[in-house]
Amino acid sequence: MRALTWVGAALMIVGAGAMPAFAGPAKDRAAFVTLADGAAMGLEIDGIATLTRGDAETRVKAVVRGLEPGVTYAAHLHNAPCSAANPGGGHYKDDPAGPGAPPNELWLSSTDDPTAGIVANPGGVASGRGSAEWVARPEAQAVVIHFIPPGGSTAGGPKIACADLD
Repeated sequence: MRALTWVGAALMIVGAGAMPAFAGPAKDRAAFVTLADGAAMGLEIDGIATLTRGDAETRVKAVVRGLEPGVTYAAHLHNAPCSAANPGGGHYKDDPAGPGAPPNELWLSSTDDPTAGIVANPGGVASGRGSAEWVARPEAQAVVIHFIPPGGSTAGGPKIACADLD
């Protein structure tokens, strides 16, 4: 009986905080705002971005409204807040000295091809997602939507919308 009392006391101590509680994946959710280049194009962009940091991966999802129907846009995880002089800063890289493309960067896509970009439907709404097999550090601070100029690619272009991840 005395052994059971000792086990019960030990369990009470563990329950009092000696053992961390399961927190699950860390999620950040943010609203898109139209940036100056987007406003100059006559766009009024809004929507939501969600970043999830898991044990061994990072996932980003976005729904963006107010885009030009049928147009493909670039969307990436960025390394600075939307309020920075260069909104969103540059692309976030898992290895800062590594290449500027997936899998070292996290790009969003409306398809399974991570480099395809997000495509606005006839109502001007685009949904995209992306994932990477690394956990983003705190400097992953925003999701940026880029307009792709003629002859450009989903690697970038003028920044037209930004969502701060807090």
